[in-house]
Amino acid sequence: MDQNICFLDFEGRELAYSTYGEGPPIVVGPRWVSHLEEEWSDPNQRAFYAELAKTHMVVRFDRIGCGLSSRELVPRPTIESESRQLEAVIDAVGGSAVMFASSCCCFAASLLAVRRPDAVERIVFFGGYASRNDIPEVTKRSLIEFTRLNWRLAAQMFAGLFDPRASGDEIAAYTRMQRVAATAEAASIFLDLDLCVDLREVLREVPVPTLVLHRRGDRTVPIGRGRELASLLPHARFVPLTGDSHLPWKDDQRELFRALAGFVHDGAVAETNGASPLSSRETEILRLVATGMSNREIAATLVLSEHTVHRHIANILRKLAQSTRAAAATQAARAGII
Repeated sequence: MDQNICFLDFEGRELAYSTYGEGPPIVVGPRWVSHLEEEWSDPNQRAFYAELAKTHMVVRFDRIGCGLSSRELVPRPTIESESRQLEAVIDAVGGSAVMFASSCCCFAASLLAVRRPDAVERIVFFGGYASRNDIPEVTKRSLIEFTRLNWRLAAQMFAGLFDPRASGDEIAAYTRMQRVAATAEAASIFLDLDLCVDLREVLREVPVPTLVLHRRGDRTVPIGRGRELASLLPHARFVPLTGDSHLPWKDDQRELFRALAGFVHDGAVAETNGASPLSSRETEILRLVATGMSNREIAATLVLSEHTVHRHIANILRKLAQSTRAAAATQAARAGII
């Protein structure tokens, strides 16, 4: 099956989006610069979308100014206009969706959830942040100007930053994709927007359930930014992941999809496992155990004491008649409990 590319009118300009698979929609929001066709040609990305498409219709789009969408940058993009683009895509595919907001897409997804909570069922934030006030202003301006004046070298630099363990061929391919996706002017304008916005106050008002995933070694957006993001969201669960890639389709995919399964399919899991011996809290904790989190990390994620987590895990081991956390998680996964 191939992706289906469509176009809609967005305030007088063409906005390109694609659908893949069947089921309820999950919208994978665009990163800094994107190109629906170029990204689809990457086997790693296609495999990532195929995994999501086992249970959902995967929806992607190119923000106005890059990719297959209109390349016009007047009026200049804002988080408000990006939020309206996301809204237009969700309305086009059914009016309500789960969001997978990677990196800078967290801004548009959060703003839309506040404006129209009926359009956003829940949000998965991957490698996201509330602001980049950790970067000095002079450094931000230098990065933006470097991108505008030497897009080829900037694209190569960012490709290596996004995926530090990428091979030379992989860096070359991602560099090419970025340069096809956007002009130097567009890339610098989007970088300016994404580095300088501060949505900390808006995040406190997000009314929907959220899952914040962040790789421990991410060099593009340090994990501390992800922890801050989770701390500001009223209904957040924070799950640190192993690895150092800022790209969701790289590093350990099993760990990522285990974390997603415990959140995206939360309602379905509760429905189909009425015979589970575990309470809802115990199930939630065991899902986090399955991602490799320690008791301390689980306690921080769920805002519990470490003693309380230890007690819940002791109950889980007793109920499942297992002697180790790993064995309990394995048995529960096989039984469909988590």
